[in-house]
Amino acid sequence: MGDEDRRKRAAEQEARALRALESIRNGGDLGKETLDLSNEYSDGLRTRVAAWFRGARRRKD
Repeated sequence: MGDEDRRKRAAEQEARALRALESIRNGGDLGKETLDLSNEYSDGLRTRVAAWFRGARRRKD
């Protein structure tokens, strides 16, 4: 993953977090917004770790 991809992902995460904060400020459910953010992060992390393992396995063969 290149620097441009990292910057894009960070900008998307920041935008999502700001939307969650705005929702909470406007009476949204703190628990739901927090859980949604956490799930999005962990899903992305799981995808990146799985890709890393696939790459490591290919390099080993």
